[in-house]
Amino acid sequence: MSRWTPALIILGGIALTACAWLTLDLLYSCMAALATITYATFAPGIVGNTPIPRGSAPDPSQVKRWRETHPGSTVSEAIAAVTKR
Repeated sequence: MSRWTPALIILGGIALTACAWLTLDLLYSCMAALATITYATFAPGIVGNTPIPRGSAPDPSQVKRWRETHPGSTVSEAIAAVTKR
């Protein structure tokens, strides 16, 4: 499962809600909206959790420099890489 799968499911639920409202009845639209909201509440996070050791907050300039040298990396990956050094 890709890390973007929850975001795509939520966007699909929003589109389904709009389509159900335009083509079907308001009841089906509300059911789709309720299902989307429920999934969004309990879905796994998209950003992720980066454990940061106590007392060692990463320097923002080092994180920025690491991300510039590693294009396509996320902030969480950069923080993890900077704090391990």
